[in-house]
Amino acid sequence: MAVLIVVELLTLWFAIHTLSSVRALVGAEGLWSKAQKDAVYHLGKYYRTHNEEDYKAFQKFMSVPLGDHKTRLELLKEKPDMEIARKGFLEGRVHPNDIDGMISLLRRFHNVSYIKKAIGYWAEGDSLIAQLIPIGEKLHEEIGLSTSTEKLDQLIAAIDPLNERLTTLEDNFSYTLGEGSRWLENIILKILFAVALTVEITGLILTISVSRGITKGLNEINRATTKIAKGDLSARATVFSKDEIGRVADAVNQMTEKLILSNKELEQFAFIASHDLQEPLRKIQTFADLILEKEYNALSDKGREYFQRMQVAARRMKILIQDLLDYSRTGASEQKLEKADLTKIVNEVKNELEELIHEKKAVIETTNLGEANINPSQFRQVISNLTTNALKFSRPGVPPRITIKSTIAEGDKLQNENADLSGGSLSPNKNYCHLSFTDNGIGFDPQYKDKIFEVFQRLHDETNYSGTGIGLAIVKKIVEYHNGVITATAEVNKGARFDIYIPDPSTDSLRADST
Repeated sequence: MAVLIVVELLTLWFAIHTLSSVRALVGAEGLWSKAQKDAVYHLGKYYRTHNEEDYKAFQKFMSVPLGDHKTRLELLKEKPDMEIARKGFLEGRVHPNDIDGMISLLRRFHNVSYIKKAIGYWAEGDSLIAQLIPIGEKLHEEIGLSTSTEKLDQLIAAIDPLNERLTTLEDNFSYTLGEGSRWLENIILKILFAVALTVEITGLILTISVSRGITKGLNEINRATTKIAKGDLSARATVFSKDEIGRVADAVNQMTEKLILSNKELEQFAFIASHDLQEPLRKIQTFADLILEKEYNALSDKGREYFQRMQVAARRMKILIQDLLDYSRTGASEQKLEKADLTKIVNEVKNELEELIHEKKAVIETTNLGEANINPSQFRQVISNLTTNALKFSRPGVPPRITIKSTIAEGDKLQNENADLSGGSLSPNKNYCHLSFTDNGIGFDPQYKDKIFEVFQRLHDETNYSGTGIGLAIVKKIVEYHNGVITATAEVNKGARFDIYIPDPSTDSLRADST
């Protein structure tokens, strides 16, 4: 392709250069013709006025065709002197930038019928215009001798026939060059078309070949990954090449090997997922990103779709693994509760999610946030997961609005006032930090108010709302490890509310005093 493109560019350069030389040659003929006419005019004027300046003007204008004549004679030689040829054209008032192109044109195409015919007219014109020189010299001599008018009339009468014949030759020269330029233009257009067609056909063949190779590799990867997704870990992707597609196939095979090792107990799974499994996923995503970035134009539409699907799948699997790890580790260590500032935790979450909040144009309101006896690190994840969900499951065109409130609630009153808590683990003799989290998103059907806290439960269309179905399960697990309770209420397209109740021993003394 590179060679063909270079050939096409060279052909285009040759075409422009050659046509420019033809244009310059036509221009030189115009200068030749004009100089010849001016020479005849000043010679006639000299005949009438006997003014020496007119004779000098005649000689000056005659230098133009004489200079061109010098170039023509030099170029007829087997080994012409280029300096003499250039000098002749300079005397013919040809622009210096056009001279080399004109010389190349005359030498390269001198056997082409049009150029050969034009040079013939040029030679005939040189022979005719050469006859003007002795006429002018004789006229100059006779005027100097004060010869009779009759003799001068005889001399000047010979000019008109020469001028008429020269005019005919000049016209024929121009017409011939015009025909030649049109012929050359057609030839060049055909050459350019042939080269461009060759480039396009070659490019198409290369594209089809590369596309088929990529599609073959992607289909094999898709076949293997489909079987792997269905649980057939014996499936392997055949590696057809050592390019990026082959590397992806090899990475898929490596991933499969890692998946086989992942069928162990939860602790082993956590270790493998955090180390070995994420590494090939990063490779797949990296290779997919690189291919889409570097080889985007070389991929077929189907190929791009496959890689984009692979990117999405890799990112989703990465998030899923991280969520599973978070879920498996939540509460695994001994709880270390401490008095923590809820406002500080919410602000930290807002800073972490600042970009998403800004993108969604969300508003987060906080009311009466104080302190709670919690594990700050884990509770930060509760606030983060709930906030992320509210931002993710917002209604189209409606900026998310999130309200977070905190109050102190008594266990017995909670159980009496809220039937949802009657079977919970709340003690009527304790005070609780009640944290309510309300949003104006798409909500959910109330019949799923308990199911949403189960692992991998997804109530919404994956096409419009992505997620792993683990975030709320993590929230519930953290709350329960705090010996607390979480409930959810919602309406479709009217938002959702989550109520969290965490025991707050620091306020039990206040309850006793009031009693």
